[in-house]
Amino acid sequence: DNVVDCHGQIISPGFIDIQLNGAYGVDFSNAGVISNTNKALSVQDIFLVAQRLVETGVTSFCPTMVSSSRETYRRIIPLAREARKQQQRQQKLSNGMHKRGASILGMHLEGPFFAPSKRGAHDDQHIDTPVKGIVSVNQVYGLSTDSNGHDEHELPRLQDIDIVTLAPELDGACAAILALTTPDNKTSHSVVVSCGHTEATYEDGIEALSSGSTLLTHLYNAMNPFHHRMPGLVGLLSSEAKLGKMGLKRPFYSMIVDGIHIHESAVSMAYQSHPHGCILVTDAMTAMGLGDGTHSLGNMSVDIKGDRATLSGTDILAGSVVSMDTCVRRFQQFTGCSLGEALLCATLHPAMLLKRHVKRNSATVDDAPIGVLEIGAKADLVLLNDDLEVLRTWVGGRLSFVEKGRGIFN
Repeated sequence: DNVVDCHGQIISPGFIDIQLNGAYGVDFSNAGVISNTNKALSVQDIFLVAQRLVETGVTSFCPTMVSSSRETYRRIIPLAREARKQQQRQQKLSNGMHKRGASILGMHLEGPFFAPSKRGAHDDQHIDTPVKGIVSVNQVYGLSTDSNGHDEHELPRLQDIDIVTLAPELDGACAAILALTTPDNKTSHSVVVSCGHTEATYEDGIEALSSGSTLLTHLYNAMNPFHHRMPGLVGLLSSEAKLGKMGLKRPFYSMIVDGIHIHESAVSMAYQSHPHGCILVTDAMTAMGLGDGTHSLGNMSVDIKGDRATLSGTDILAGSVVSMDTCVRRFQQFTGCSLGEALLCATLHPAMLLKRHVKRNSATVDDAPIGVLEIGAKADLVLLNDDLEVLRTWVGGRLSFVEKGRGIFN
């Protein structure tokens, strides 16, 4: 066994980011099907992001696509699957000196089944309604069983997807939620369905939970605000007693705690209402790690100034450019919670949402629990100082990042 002296610093499970649109110049929604777009996404681009994310303490992530064309889904989803397969193969073959990048999880498809008025930075030409339930979902994402002459290995598959965000009040949405969250007969795979970019009422939210939804995407943003007579989806966080009588649980909810998307008092209010459901996400886009300037998000351009990302020429927020470790630090600052409580929102809670906090059926290392520190769990670890700055990151027990500027190991 290799014993590491951590000099009294803080050891945590590695961070899990379930909503990452891109970073370091890479856009997970760029399939090269739009004219005048940048170079199309490649497997190596996904690897680049994975290799850099460990600098921020992230050891697992869901590549996230914004609302896109049908052709884009058909190109990107199989590409991400191939990247995940290649990464797993490389990790099995590599020697002990190989520095692993963050593990690539299933995709998060954010859209295109949104309320048009709540589309935010998503391109309105792609916004759709799942009028035929799961049939509409299959058609848009390319999950149809009819291969239309394509090799089945080139087509998107349900098991490539971990999360779908949609507006539950749309025609056919709850039928789609029920179908997506019901385990597949062949693979036993099911998808987490999240409510987001939505005009849903409180009652719509209860119907979505009854259909199988378990998450609210970037709480407060792109949804109706809380009102004392019309609480909307936010009201679900404080409805433990009512939902319990209906045999339902309160949903998990994600928040972008960058100091821009949500006021610190709103962050604290949500957390105090439902601390065990809070999940931190970056919702980061292409420009994360690149600095100020104009960058791409799908087929749109985004202006970056400091930590603020807006659609070019507007004040519409377009994701973020902050890292997960920054979100953890700001979350603790805004809520006054303990260090351990803040870390849970970036580790155990997202793992619980994805049901990755317990051993799965497979005996492979890739299916070991994540988000926890316990015997038998995957050794995805991050070492932090008292200011919650990342000092070292391990992925699968292998050292993948060492901070050169903060002294204790140099």
